[in-house]
Amino acid sequence: MPEAATAPIGSIPHAALTDPYPYYENLRASGRVHRLNTPIGLEAWFVPHYEDARPLLIDPRFSKAAHHSDVVHEDGQKAESSFADNMVSTDPPEHTRLRKLVQKAFTRRRIELLRPRVEQFTDDLLDRMERAGEAELMEDFSYPLPMMVIGELLGIPVEDLADLRHKSVFWFLEEDYAGNPVDHFRARQAAIGEYVRGLIEHRRSHPGDDLVQGLIEARDGENRLSEKELVATVMLLIFAGFLTTVNLITNGMYALVRNPDQQAKLVVQPDLIGSAVEEFLRYDSSLSLIEGHAKEDIEVGGTVIPADSLIIVPVHSVNRDPQAFPDPHRLDITRNPNPHLAFSHGVHHCLGAPLARLEAQVAITALLRRFPDMTLACDPGEVRWHRDFFQRSLHALPLRLKP
Repeated sequence: MPEAATAPIGSIPHAALTDPYPYYENLRASGRVHRLNTPIGLEAWFVPHYEDARPLLIDPRFSKAAHHSDVVHEDGQKAESSFADNMVSTDPPEHTRLRKLVQKAFTRRRIELLRPRVEQFTDDLLDRMERAGEAELMEDFSYPLPMMVIGELLGIPVEDLADLRHKSVFWFLEEDYAGNPVDHFRARQAAIGEYVRGLIEHRRSHPGDDLVQGLIEARDGENRLSEKELVATVMLLIFAGFLTTVNLITNGMYALVRNPDQQAKLVVQPDLIGSAVEEFLRYDSSLSLIEGHAKEDIEVGGTVIPADSLIIVPVHSVNRDPQAFPDPHRLDITRNPNPHLAFSHGVHHCLGAPLARLEAQVAITALLRRFPDMTLACDPGEVRWHRDFFQRSLHALPLRLKP
């Protein structure tokens, strides 16, 4: 077996946070595995090729366990997190137990039953946009729709949604976050954890027909979610179920208005929405990376990644790898096959993927039906991406509507 490499070979430039594709194209061309310093100050092994990343994500030596990812402050104290006890941060067999319990409550039937409400929320928002004649899609549509759906799914009162959105939204490297961004993020986590504990306590005394109630009642024989696991799971649904869908809708619509031939095709062939959403997920994924740790030495592409190393699969690299996706920088809403890794792969494939797909399909279909000739309401050079290492998100998307 080859020896493990020891020296870092570079750092990710900040320019790659807002335009990752040229950087990752060069990274793929220069090797199979790279040891890099990340913009948040961590050293990690990057696996940028699809052919290496896909099998790595199902390798039992690639660990998602939370104890590998504990954040340590400068004073040496570990940062406590209400978020750690969820299935994304565990390995089998613990992950298997948690996922099985959550699946009992988070069923495809429950998701499909949301469709009429998603359609109603969508139509209400589009009515307001049509009256205005123009829209800033993020603020007028992409944020409120997933937030309302999460509220409906979890039984969150409408009057709490705006504050919950404020607590949920965070970009790690934006200039307006002074000090340690990890501390800011932990503070947001703590605030949402406190809210979720109150929500669970209320639901126990006032039972309802929502997912929180389903998670409280979920059993597998004598096994059920502990209190910490219950809180962490609801927090996961808020974080992942909200922001991921916001960016999926916005990034997808931005891709369409920048590719009017594909927009026109989807307008006249709305039955292509399923494959179109898969292409949006590949083309400009909301999730920027999948991280894990090596439980033991792992050889990838002739290089040994040492045990306990942080490993990152850059989603924007693997989803535009020309060895896996012909003409990868071209938006093609009919692309088939399209085995992207936007929702990860293997046992950690995103449990909420069907809900995100449902929302995006309903939302984008309705947008194009109502405004088939919408265009960007600013110069493309004025559209800005957030400087964030973890997600790909626009600051705003102004659209000119033509009912």
